[in-house]
Amino acid sequence: MTEPLVLDVERLAFGFDALAHHEGQVVFLPYAAPGDRVTASVVAHHRGYLQAEIDTVLRPGPARVLPGCSFFPTCGGCQWQHVAPPAQREAKAAIVAEQLARLAGVHDVEVLPTIASPNDWGYRGRVTLVVEGRRAGYHRARSHALVEITGCPIADPAVSAHLEAAREWLTRLRVPLRRVTILTAPGGVALAGLAARRPGAADRTASEALLARLATVRGTVLAGGGERLVAGDPTIRLPLEPGLDLEVPADVFTQVNPAANPALVAAVLALGRFARGERVLDLFCGAGNFTLPLARREVAVEGVERDRVAIATARANAVRLGFHHARFRCATVAEALAARAPGSLDALILDPPRAGAADAVGDIARLRPRRVIYVACDPATLARDVRAFATHGYRILRVQPLDLFPQTFHVETAAELHLT
Repeated sequence: MTEPLVLDVERLAFGFDALAHHEGQVVFLPYAAPGDRVTASVVAHHRGYLQAEIDTVLRPGPARVLPGCSFFPTCGGCQWQHVAPPAQREAKAAIVAEQLARLAGVHDVEVLPTIASPNDWGYRGRVTLVVEGRRAGYHRARSHALVEITGCPIADPAVSAHLEAAREWLTRLRVPLRRVTILTAPGGVALAGLAARRPGAADRTASEALLARLATVRGTVLAGGGERLVAGDPTIRLPLEPGLDLEVPADVFTQVNPAANPALVAAVLALGRFARGERVLDLFCGAGNFTLPLARREVAVEGVERDRVAIATARANAVRLGFHHARFRCATVAEALAARAPGSLDALILDPPRAGAADAVGDIARLRPRRVIYVACDPATLARDVRAFATHGYRILRVQPLDLFPQTFHVETAAELHLT
């Protein structure tokens, strides 16, 4: 039997693991904190590194704290609850710098200190549960097995309090769901379900019955098979900046941390330094999270989004707010870029999904915008795309990490690239 290793944990890595060394070899182990001294057993040998698991924490590091959830670490929703939030934020900035250096070959970029979330707990205004039959929960850590949580301390208390309401909705519906989302809404919550097939009249009746019984469930949306079935008022509000909110249906994407969203908007505006009258294209614009603050500043902005409901929502918000000069196009990114001529843009914003925007880099570069502000939720895909932009003459200058996801390894970033 192999003797346990005695390890001094150095830092957090991107994901579940922390990093240590043993006799010059890298060791990854989950749920360790920087500064811990631990005994650990090797569970897997890989080329260039070992995977281990903690047996005993001999001496906790200064960043180690007690987790705030009884489901941690069984539930895979959080990975860093055992680490103090300031250390989480420090690690996230370091991870962004490390990914840019390792994957993009960029060593001179200015990575700013991570902006803290206003709340480290109770911050999620939206949680999405995986559905299996009539069961709903999160996946277990590093598994597809379901954990039927009864509470979630990183969720807004109103969201956490309605977990059973979401499960009741599942039992009432005739159509099976793949996922169910609970969102904070004025006066309570809204529910959004992704259905496995087209919902019907019986599902509308079931949704209306739930609303009649639970006054704090303000509305529901069911989408599937090309049908979108709405009951009640499933409108949520997302703050953008002082005096400016979005009104969005529950099935349109919004940032999960409403209180931190204004910091993200402010970071994009600060990095972009957009001037009145500048020509700006906002790709993956959703319901106008960045487009509308730019329109407020009389920037000549066009938002591009392929989701028809999101675009309709963005247009409705622009009318409600009196931003009649704001333009929105329902199109794919490729279609929107192909419709533009080189030199027709001063700046461009893109906020792609986690997979990034590798397919769009060449088309963006063809238009030669002087500035690109890239918003990413995965530093690895950001680094990959920064490397691609570099081949077209774009240099990354600054990156602003934001802790929109405390207690997890996820980090939002806004990066500033200039055409050289």
